[in-house]
Amino acid sequence: MSLKQDIIDNLGGYSKALYSTWFYYKPARFLLDCGEGVSCSLQNFVFGIERILISHGHYDHIGGLPGVIHTRASAMGDREKPLVVHFPKGDPLAGMMRDYISRSAYEVSYDLRWEPLEEGDEVPLDGERGKTFLRPFTVPHTRKGSSLGYNLAERRQRLKPEFAGKSQEEIAAFVRENGRDKAMEDYEKILLAYGGDSMPIDPEKIRGAEVLMHDSTFLALDDREDPTHATMAEAFETAAKAEVGALVLFHVSSRYRRDKAIKQAEKLAREREFEKPVIVVQSRRFALVQ
Repeated sequence: MSLKQDIIDNLGGYSKALYSTWFYYKPARFLLDCGEGVSCSLQNFVFGIERILISHGHYDHIGGLPGVIHTRASAMGDREKPLVVHFPKGDPLAGMMRDYISRSAYEVSYDLRWEPLEEGDEVPLDGERGKTFLRPFTVPHTRKGSSLGYNLAERRQRLKPEFAGKSQEEIAAFVRENGRDKAMEDYEKILLAYGGDSMPIDPEKIRGAEVLMHDSTFLALDDREDPTHATMAEAFETAAKAEVGALVLFHVSSRYRRDKAIKQAEKLAREREFEKPVIVVQSRRFALVQ
């Protein structure tokens, strides 16, 4: 099984523009946004969540926070397990939700932390090793404040470019004489890039991502009145420029029937010769287009 397929297989959730968006990535135990319905859908599996990554404070992305936090305090599960909620620094709506929960969640017995983030911050997921981490990046969406996307990435090593085309014997001889470190370079590999609600994401912020999750609210440019959400065509263009391994299209407007959205994704993939896996998310259904 390929890495991108493994990532997609471990991704579940719900997305319907205007109503609710949330995704749970089980291997890293984090929730991407927290719209309504998370606790109803996951039930006691909410105890598996270690982090909630909020892209911005609009209700369809944070409305499920009270349910998750209260469920973990009341349901049958490990009520001592800590939970961290990450949110964009200075986001007023996320701040108001934090204040509301702080006042109402009087029975919370676990360590609940709220940590503001901004572009360039780094959140290690493997303790002090720092090999696997989250890095937020800004995306164009709201007129006031910042909206964040999140990259799940890991640090890796590879041969330096100057060794391209050299034989194994030549490389081995160089390593024996100069040491392995002289032949290798560090780099960061993005496993999963999530943009939340956004206009087209800067390709350089998600370059080479194994899987890209991109806003795809509109099937037609004429349907967009304000520059706050991307079209499906723009999502494909961003994915191609960023050279990602797979594309997940979400936040599709409910004005479009499911079959119409899938046909549009098929059409765009064919016209643009986009040969990577494409998934269209509508409500809870993940439809593989190709």
